[in-house]
Amino acid sequence: MGLLRKKEDKELRAVVRGAETPHFPAVTLRILKELRDPDVCFERVAECLQWDAGLVVRVLRTVNSAAYGVSRRIDDVRHAIGFMGRSQLEQIVLAIAVKDSLPSAPARGFRAERFWRAAAFRAALARAFADELHPARNAEAFTTGLLQDVAVPVLAHARPDDYGDVLEAWHGGEPGGLEELERGTFGWSHDRVGALLGRSWELPEPLVAGIELHHADERTDREVLPAVRLVARLRETEDEHGLEALIEHARGDYGLDPDWTRAAVADCREAAVELAGTLAA
Repeated sequence: MGLLRKKEDKELRAVVRGAETPHFPAVTLRILKELRDPDVCFERVAECLQWDAGLVVRVLRTVNSAAYGVSRRIDDVRHAIGFMGRSQLEQIVLAIAVKDSLPSAPARGFRAERFWRAAAFRAALARAFADELHPARNAEAFTTGLLQDVAVPVLAHARPDDYGDVLEAWHGGEPGGLEELERGTFGWSHDRVGALLGRSWELPEPLVAGIELHHADERTDREVLPAVRLVARLRETEDEHGLEALIEHARGDYGLDPDWTRAAVADCREAAVELAGTLAA
């Protein structure tokens, strides 16, 4: 382990105050290893996935959900691998693995149902934006939209008092974004902690960058997908003012027609309900 990684691990432990960092099951790690090895054939990847029948069912449900938007139904994991390729399939396995690894019990300012419904809405809308703006990377936009606030459940459970105060203030309508309240209180924010978690899980670097920089200034020297920047503007508790601001940013920054964006928002609200249920299954 390099010095930078040791420093990051130490920083993460300090922020979560000794709470156990979530980890992936061994079978998931084996599946990800096979998916990332270009020398392993599709049959071997499919066999590896079938070690976890529940994961196969949830992968197929996610792929076929309205939020993911495939044009034809995918009925088995071999078909999924051939149709989607390793990279897109890895994104879905990662999303499910992260969701399962995070705390789900209620905590001050945190309710899992509300959190994942909002995350599913961001994921579906990020994919819709990506289909218009950068379709070759729509799977990455979907996963980053889903996981951009990945640190919030960890922090809510690791620090129920002081972080719970911040979450309750934010949900209570405190002006500014969650990251502004966090920096004002702690000197760090959930996007940075999310990146530390992502690196501890060995997530792909583009996904880690999207988690870390989804609130960053456009001038950062690390790329964040436009679709991810747009959905990062949404609060967990959705409000019409925030949606109208997002629609205006989509028009002004990326030339997306407001009527198209409103229709996409309506479609993605419905798709998010299905996706959130799929992830919870």
